[in-house]
Amino acid sequence: MNLVHIPSSNLDDVWNLVKKDISEALSYSGNHTDADFVYDTCKKQAMQLWVVWDSTKETALEKYYGVVVTEIVERKLKKSCNIFVVTGRHRQKWQYLIKVLEDFALDNQCTNMELIARKGWEKILEQFNYKKTHVVLEKQIINKKEK
Repeated sequence: MNLVHIPSSNLDDVWNLVKKDISEALSYSGNHTDADFVYDTCKKQAMQLWVVWDSTKETALEKYYGVVVTEIVERKLKKSCNIFVVTGRHRQKWQYLIKVLEDFALDNQCTNMELIARKGWEKILEQFNYKKTHVVLEKQIINKKEK
């Protein structure tokens, strides 16, 4: 099992394979954006697309296990690698590949990794020395004048 970084020039080669998973993950996490935004941002190289791939399988659908989207975020005092999307099947078989993302972050002079994730990821990432440092609380608000 490998985590393969897809260069922006090859994005169209895999987009049909990953778009549905990205759309579903974004929808499940609150619809803050959509797959088209991820596509455009990856094309501009502002985000990075990764595919979880098992080359020992026969067909592309069997080889494909999941997708990850990262984003290098530069702030005044820190440069972080944000895991924006991570989704797929049989996560237990490939969750250890987070080390690939950490190496990518180090190669890009990042000083930390970050992600906003569902509660279950806290337990999963604990084994890789990730700690909960913040909590995200949300409330949907609607402008009553626009109703």
